[in-house]
Amino acid sequence: MDPHLQGVHCRDVERSFDSAGVRQHVLKRLRFDAEPGQLTMLIGPSGCGKTTLISIIAGLLGCDGGSVRVLGQELSGMKPDALLDFRLHRIGFVFQQYNLIWGLTAAENVAVPLVAAGAAWPDALRKAADMLGRLGLADHLSKLPKQLSSGQQQRVAIARALVHDPDLLLCDEPTAALDARSGHQVMELLRSVAVRPGRVVIVVSHDQRVFGFADRISEMDDGVVVRVEDRVPTEVAYPSGPT
Repeated sequence: MDPHLQGVHCRDVERSFDSAGVRQHVLKRLRFDAEPGQLTMLIGPSGCGKTTLISIIAGLLGCDGGSVRVLGQELSGMKPDALLDFRLHRIGFVFQQYNLIWGLTAAENVAVPLVAAGAAWPDALRKAADMLGRLGLADHLSKLPKQLSSGQQQRVAIARALVHDPDLLLCDEPTAALDARSGHQVMELLRSVAVRPGRVVIVVSHDQRVFGFADRISEMDDGVVVRVEDRVPTEVAYPSGPT
C-alpha cells in the first residue's frame, strides 16, 4: 500500500508522567486506529488521555512503549530532524486555544507553516490568502487576531493547519469554546474542506452536539480505548464552501 494512503495505527501505547513525585500512568497499552478519508472522533471524559494521545500521534510527545505508526512511518524510530520535517510537511494541528500569533495578521499567521517548511514569504502569503478565502475570510486577510471574532479566529487556525495540504489533520476540542450554532458550522467546515480521500482527520471532542459528523467514534476512558463505533455520518456538509 502507498504509505501516503495509510492511516494512524497505535498498538500497546503507554505513557506516564511524574507529578509531585508520583508516577501517573496516562495511557495504558492503548490501541487506536484512524483511517484515510474519514473523520474519526476521539471522545471521553476530561483527563482520560485524549490530548496526550494526539500529541503522541503528532510527534510532539514520545511514548514509553508500544508502536505508533502514522502515515506509514513508525514515529519511535525517527530521528529528531526527520520527525520535525515529517510534522512540517504532513501533519496539521488545530489547537484548542487556537495559538495564533497576536502580532501577525490572519494571512501572516496562516503563512507561518509554509515559511517554516521552506516556502518564500510572498508565495506563502498567496497560498494563505487562497486558503482563507476558501474558509470565508477573504475580507479579513490583514486583520489581527484581536480584530476577529472567536469563530473567525477558529477559521484562521483551521486554515493554518490545512494550508500545506497535510495528510493528517488533528483537532483538539475545536468546538469547546463555541456555542451550538458556531460549533456546528466549524464541524461542517471540517467535513467540507478537510475530509478527503487520502487524508486522516482526527477530532478530539466531548461535545455530543457534533458527534453526528463522525465516520468513526473511538471512546477513551482511563487511558484506553473502551469502545469503537463505525457509522454513517448523519450530519455531512456538502463541499460548497462556507457561507
